[in-house]
Amino acid sequence: MLNTQTQTTQALPAIYVTEADFEVLSNLAEATADRAPAGRVLADEMARAVIVEPGEAPQAFVRIGSRVQFQDLSNDQVRDVRISLPRDASIDDNRISVLSPVGAALIGLTAGEAFHWTDPEGRARGVRVLAVRD
Repeated sequence: MLNTQTQTTQALPAIYVTEADFEVLSNLAEATADRAPAGRVLADEMARAVIVEPGEAPQAFVRIGSRVQFQDLSNDQVRDVRISLPRDASIDDNRISVLSPVGAALIGLTAGEAFHWTDPEGRARGVRVLAVRD
């Protein structure tokens, strides 16, 4: 199970979502929390999310459909992906699901923010958002 409680040295970053994304993500999280580890993380993130209109957040934030450049903090690899709903995810097209561990970690973050978790095998994982484009 993914564990967001591993962020003992850092406060959890603010999570921003639009009202429309909040409804979709909350429903996905509720439907998958018992069978998908990222579903539980997504549910936890939605429980603390700040609901805003796109222009109300301090800066652009990761939403469904956003293109995101991020750094995988476990191996320093930089990737450019689009966040998608599970039915639209495609590794070949660099579209990752909001129900993947990385997708659930990225949703709602702004550039410069990082999110850390422990994967099901007990390994420390983390991502840092470098850029967000709609």
